[in-house]
Amino acid sequence: MRTVLVLLFSGLICCSSSAQELSSVLKDYIKQQQQEHQIPAIAVSLVTPDSIFPYVNGKVRLTKKERIPRDAKFHLGSNSKAITAFIAMYLSEQNVINFDTAFFELFPELETTSQKSYKSITLGDLLSHNAQIPAYTKGTELAKFNNLTGNTSEKRYAFAKTVLSENAVKTGTYSNAGYVLAALMLEKAAGKSFKELLDELMNELDLSYFIGFPNKENDTYPWGHMEQNGSLTSLAPDHSYRLSSFMVSAGDISMNIEDYSKFIQLNLQGLTGVANYLEADNYKKLHFGKPTYAYGWGNIEQENQKMSYHDGSAGTYYCHTVLFPEKKIAVIVMANTATEEAVRAIYDIQKWISDNPKKAKK
Repeated sequence: MRTVLVLLFSGLICCSSSAQELSSVLKDYIKQQQQEHQIPAIAVSLVTPDSIFPYVNGKVRLTKKERIPRDAKFHLGSNSKAITAFIAMYLSEQNVINFDTAFFELFPELETTSQKSYKSITLGDLLSHNAQIPAYTKGTELAKFNNLTGNTSEKRYAFAKTVLSENAVKTGTYSNAGYVLAALMLEKAAGKSFKELLDELMNELDLSYFIGFPNKENDTYPWGHMEQNGSLTSLAPDHSYRLSSFMVSAGDISMNIEDYSKFIQLNLQGLTGVANYLEADNYKKLHFGKPTYAYGWGNIEQENQKMSYHDGSAGTYYCHTVLFPEKKIAVIVMANTATEEAVRAIYDIQKWISDNPKKAKK
């Protein structure tokens, strides 16, 4: 289930009620998990179609006492893919592009230098990891692109040109590179940069976000932690570790727990049949339109119950999100560490809430 390494239309959107609180029993359990598994800062949320129950607790970094603010952003990592797919679906509804649009229909000049295996790839193939594009899930793989020049869109184009000249991989291979190519398609079809498309979405939904690790925006937000020689080391805002600018569509968005919960709530509402920013059937396509992995969302059926999910991590933060349409709940757990120990705790917290949604509420 793990995938390791982002309105003004009155009457269309079911707005959430004001944020409510998790139960003291659950808060105590979360604090216990933090203490036992070295999780400096954590953000947890139970989401229903009409309510959000967020909770934030912890320190900016392990070795200091500064508490994180309630609006602290956490890095979503690959959960950013759901936001990219969401934008793609919106543009599809606006007839700007569709999931069957072929990549080389928009970029015919790249076809001659690309592998023949990619001749027929579409936007939908890229979003569902069915385009056979190399993974590029490791930082070492991206090092050769450190010297790209130009603006972010130009770097994205240069990256795509190189990737398409490389040998294809097995269909279904999880690919960050595929989402870079998808963003390139959205840019070309819309005549806007991916950043502009992202800004427009977030402004219309009245959600705050940041591209990059959150402490680079505000040093009172959680610092990411990396395990070195058996202990956690925090990465300062000026640390050199960062994702390439053209990778935002694949995994470099940060949000606070309340705003991210509102985004997830739109998805949950859609899965329960309520149209809002998107048509209800299109949420079902995003989450369950293909088996195993649809468009920005993995999916599975356990105990005769469908669920969609995604995890994201660039190694220093972790975001775990699960939606249970039949239970009409979603659970989010975010942390500023991604050690195996911390991830186990994150999963345990999610399971506690999903098994006991009534006990989770105050």
